[in-house]
Amino acid sequence: MKTRVLAIWLQLLLVIVPVEIAFGQPADSLSSVSPAILKRVDQEAEAALSRLYLQSHKAQALIARSFGVLVVPALHADGGILGMAYGRGVLIDAVGGRSYYNAIASPPGSVLGLDGKALILFFSTYEALRAFQASPGWVEGASGTIQVLDETAMAGRNLVIEPIAGFILSDAGLARGLALKGILFIKVPIFMCAQENGACDAAP
Repeated sequence: MKTRVLAIWLQLLLVIVPVEIAFGQPADSLSSVSPAILKRVDQEAEAALSRLYLQSHKAQALIARSFGVLVVPALHADGGILGMAYGRGVLIDAVGGRSYYNAIASPPGSVLGLDGKALILFFSTYEALRAFQASPGWVEGASGTIQVLDETAMAGRNLVIEPIAGFILSDAGLARGLALKGILFIKVPIFMCAQENGACDAAP
């Protein structure tokens, strides 16, 4: 089942480039990753984390104790037939190492509800982080589960944090009631940013 789900997602990835125009994304946002794009992802990720920390000290404390954090600064949703949301993010491990990911969400997730929101995941165990990094394509539900937290959930006395948890951040604060079921994360491979000299220097 897991292999079948991943195969379907990889087929979708092959057709996503021409469809990105419908998402308001540059046509080259998946096909080439320049140093400038990686730098912008880093800057936008830092800004998203700063917004989260200002709005929730509890979220900041949880991330501070984690083994890594994946920040997708903004998801861009399309209300058309495909009904997909796309974003690019950076995974920062506990020692500062960085790798870059494409995130693609589609039904049965709340795609339109994700539009314009930041997605911030953290890994509370080293094993969960390594399994995520080792996977060619990590799919929520097939590869593991993501626990979506908000202020109400974190206020509970007996809160149990799953190995992969996170937040959906809007301009107004932590969003509630949105699903990440089926979201796909694919690591941006080195060859995608190797067309220019030094283009991969920022992507270890």
